[in-house]
Amino acid sequence: MNKKSLVIINYEFQTVMGECRGKVLDFLTEEQLKEFNSIGYSGKTTDNRPMGRVDYLNSLFPNEQFTLLKTRSDNGDFSEDWVLTRVILPEPKTVRHASRK
Repeated sequence: MNKKSLVIINYEFQTVMGECRGKVLDFLTEEQLKEFNSIGYSGKTTDNRPMGRVDYLNSLFPNEQFTLLKTRSDNGDFSEDWVLTRVILPEPKTVRHASRK
């Protein structure tokens, strides 16, 4: 991946009672996915702090930005469909200063 280019990745997934089904969000560790699912179900982290899914993801990856769009709402079966957009930002440029004599 070119360090100077913007990368945009979309993940489509389904939740049942707030829990993400399948291994679609493969960039998350098992522990991070557990936390993501807890937030999806209760709106709180596993240590009972209120937090949204997007805020959680953005806190994990400082050089990335996430958005979440619900594409199908619960119609009585406790499931919802989502599209998560992950934007990987270019690494910041390092500025080199010429030494002064």
